[in-house]
Amino acid sequence: MNKKFSILLGVILMLLSMNAQAAGIAIQDNRATADYWVGKNKPGEAVFVATADLDMLNLQIRQKSANTIVNLAEYPEKVYTQWMTNKITATMKLGKFDKPEVPKLFKGGSALTEFSYTQAQKNCGLEALPAVCVVRYALTTDRTNLRLLPEANGWFTSETDTHYDQLQGTVLDPSEPVAVLIDSQDKEFVFVESRSYAGWIKPSELAFTDKATWLKYVTPQNYLTVIASRKTIPQGKAFYQMGGRVLLRAADLQKDGSWAINAPSADANGILIEQGLNIPNDNGVVKGALACSENNLIRQAFRFLGEGYGWGGLEKNVDCSAFVQDVYRSVGIELPRDADKQEKAMARSISMKDMTRDQRLEILKKSKPGSLLFTKGHVMMYLGTDDNDEPIIIHAVSSYYTFDNDQTAKHYVRKVLVTDLHFMSRDKVEMIDRLTSVGNF
Repeated sequence: MNKKFSILLGVILMLLSMNAQAAGIAIQDNRATADYWVGKNKPGEAVFVATADLDMLNLQIRQKSANTIVNLAEYPEKVYTQWMTNKITATMKLGKFDKPEVPKLFKGGSALTEFSYTQAQKNCGLEALPAVCVVRYALTTDRTNLRLLPEANGWFTSETDTHYDQLQGTVLDPSEPVAVLIDSQDKEFVFVESRSYAGWIKPSELAFTDKATWLKYVTPQNYLTVIASRKTIPQGKAFYQMGGRVLLRAADLQKDGSWAINAPSADANGILIEQGLNIPNDNGVVKGALACSENNLIRQAFRFLGEGYGWGGLEKNVDCSAFVQDVYRSVGIELPRDADKQEKAMARSISMKDMTRDQRLEILKKSKPGSLLFTKGHVMMYLGTDDNDEPIIIHAVSSYYTFDNDQTAKHYVRKVLVTDLHFMSRDKVEMIDRLTSVGNF
């Protein structure tokens, strides 16, 4: 057997294994369709937050999120040493990289060394921050990784892992405005703050501009929202996921039925060039946002069904919190990025801690479709109860566990699936019994 054939066979077997593992918890009958759930929820077409009220709701979410969603329109033009120290340190803490001890992670297939770890920490420049930083303004020009440390190479949880890079914070869509604070010591990264995350970006992935131009993207008057799960604009160029926004050059459709947009790119010096382009008015975009209804949340969630799981947005995919963040943003609701912060941001929330199974079921059956269910480190979207009165969810699943004769098996799924709440985690507890709260708006 030649080497190429062996590799191809290995890939096929891996994909078959992943599909088999996904099938182990995935619902694959008509309950895995948007039509089933929309059909069961006739009142779900009603708008539950009017467009005129979205600004107020998003303000309330920012306040409940302890300012993890930033109002960039009010971002200061100058920041000081303590401000920068707090922002950079808070980002490091997300990965526990503020500690002196070298984490048990792997870089390039080998254990992370003390030298690599301390160099990445030093590259943040905390010991040499300026007294005053004049904020710079930039836009992302493509889908862009936001890192917890200014380090391009991945730090993984095992020697063979290639999926769970612990330095990955999140991704930003193209056209996303960021406030740029400082350069890393090696000048390979800049520290930025976006609307829902702070971290390190390569400056080559940004287009710098003046504040007035930047503000057009921060608070756009006329824009398209991407409502497809993924879309390139223009075709084959900048990659967007659901919820990404595109600035319009004209408020109305053109005579040929297309939208006139601005697509940010950068010149050789990294300065913004706004390319005027026309794109089709297809079912991948909508002007403004979709009507904020339960059934639109359901329809949007199902546009991701079967797509891959991407830790921190890696591999052009979504993890659990990015999945619900994207779905909610497509109807104009701006959620924080991480599941724990999303749980705190809910306008209405019911705690399920210390409840019995029956009490949990009673609450779920009264919950609205589109509500979010939370456990420690995971978030899921509630679809409703099926014809057998069983609560059903849709979510981006990384893995689950099975137990047989005291043998524990971890199954990596890495897909967006429809499931019930009976699959288990490492602690042998079914998901329904691990729920901490249910929340909605």
